Amino acid sequence: MTFSRSLVDHLPHAIAVITESGAIDYRNHAFDETFGTDAAQWMKEAARAVAGERGWLHGFFIESDDLSTIDVEIEGRIYRVDRIMRVAEGEMPAVALSFEDVTREREAEQAKSDFTAQIVHDLRGPLSGIQGTLEFVLSADTKLDSMYSDLLQEAQRESERMMNLVNEILDFSKIKSGNFTVEAEPVRVAGVLKRAVRSLQSVAARDEVFLLSAHGRDVPQIFGSMEKLTQAVINLISNSLKFTPQKGLVSVGAQIIRNNDIPEAIVITVTDSGMGIKAEELQTIFEKYKQSGTKSLRGGGGTGLGLYIVKQVVEAHGGEVSVASIEGVGTSMVLRLPVKRAA
Repeated sequence: MTFSRSLVDHLPHAIAVITESGAIDYRNHAFDETFGTDAAQWMKEAARAVAGERGWLHGFFIESDDLSTIDVEIEGRIYRVDRIMRVAEGEMPAVALSFEDVTREREAEQAKSDFTAQIVHDLRGPLSGIQGTLEFVLSADTKLDSMYSDLLQEAQRESERMMNLVNEILDFSKIKSGNFTVEAEPVRVAGVLKRAVRSLQSVAARDEVFLLSAHGRDVPQIFGSMEKLTQAVINLISNSLKFTPQKGLVSVGAQIIRNNDIPEAIVITVTDSGMGIKAEELQTIFEKYKQSGTKSLRGGGGTGLGLYIVKQVVEAHGGEVSVASIEGVGTSMVLRLPVKRAA
């Protein structure tokens, strides 16, 4: 496909041919009307290397032949920049880019995300109060009629499920808005497993499922977020409990992967003797809104975001997540996290 300047001159979209150094070889009338004479300066900034990292323009030259699209803030506005094609003109490689102002769309998306996050955040307070009250009543010495006890336990189970849904929606909102960050603090993986197992021990006991944890004493620290890693492991254990029958087993463990006796990665595994996952579902299980076709033994649906959020958390730590499962036998979720040392 050739680049026709006479045709592009009269298009209503801002289009320009940019070299790898940020020089503007060509721009149409709509580009001039949109950006004026300031374009030459910020385009060079987009190509400039700072601290060894190239600007956003560099990505259009190193990626595959597929069309590339990114959002870029230019002079206080947000533009969706699309690579139309590569242009073989002159000695230096060049690309034809189109610029569309999507500021209002992104502001509307952000407002929607902020509103959702605020509503969900406001729900957590009352839910925490309900959970605390139910826990107090059920743990008190007062003898309750079996019917009332069963009803209170069911209310407790549903409040826990509601809190999990609220947390998932809040995390998803942060991911969509780009505010999902991971703190760089030392994290004891053994502590992560201990907290996650402890938080669900009473749930496992209530559902008559054995919940065990095992790891070596020499498991090293990693750098990241204790809170987010704990929540990721809780999500996995909670999933396993939903699909593991009474007298079944959910085990949580950690082991070290070494390279010449130097710890290279930590592998966290959550394995259950549950119902397993269908082979055709394994490829999409970590996508958002994807839920297993297998019906939970404990009842109650979910958002389909739990495993998606686990994947985001692990990848934010530079790791990867995988799954192995056999229907009718069980499932094993594996988190591999790199061991990073402080400088």
